[in-house]
Amino acid sequence: MRRVNGFSFALFIAFGAIEYCAAAQLPTAQETAQLDAITIWKIVNTIIFAIGLGYLIAKYAPAFFNARSAEIQKAIHDATGLKIEAEFRSSEIDRKVAGLADEVKKLRQQYAEEMEREHERFRQETQAELEHIQRNIAAEIDAFRLEGARQVRRHTAQLALASAERRLQDRLASEPQDPFVRSFVHLVEQGTK
Repeated sequence: MRRVNGFSFALFIAFGAIEYCAAAQLPTAQETAQLDAITIWKIVNTIIFAIGLGYLIAKYAPAFFNARSAEIQKAIHDATGLKIEAEFRSSEIDRKVAGLADEVKKLRQQYAEEMEREHERFRQETQAELEHIQRNIAAEIDAFRLEGARQVRRHTAQLALASAERRLQDRLASEPQDPFVRSFVHLVEQGTK
């Protein structure tokens, strides 16, 4: 309210100063009479204007300033909340940064353990693959050995048969041949072809 009254008073002084400057020029007697009649109405008009302006300011200014004050208080409250939230986030970031070395150490340890598990799994898979390959090679060696032994037996049997055939032929050539022996030799010859 004091502000409104002060403002009204300042306006009144300003209008009065303007009137005084206008009156400082020395008018004639007739002009003075006319000016006196007009000046009274100007003063009355100025006073009515000042009173109306004071009334309007007194009526609407408190509501305007109270609303503005409430907006400012709300903005201060919001800013305080944001400040507290920012400080909380800052403290959380500081806490996380402080624990970052431990987190990195933990991640490295987990990585080393994972690499060790992966290495062990790879070693076991390689060992299993090598054992599988060794079993396959042993089976192939056994198969080749059996095939070789069969071929050697067959070849030995063929050689023994050929040797027996030669002996028989030599013996038959030197002794008189009997039809029974000849049919046997003939059967043997047919079996070798």
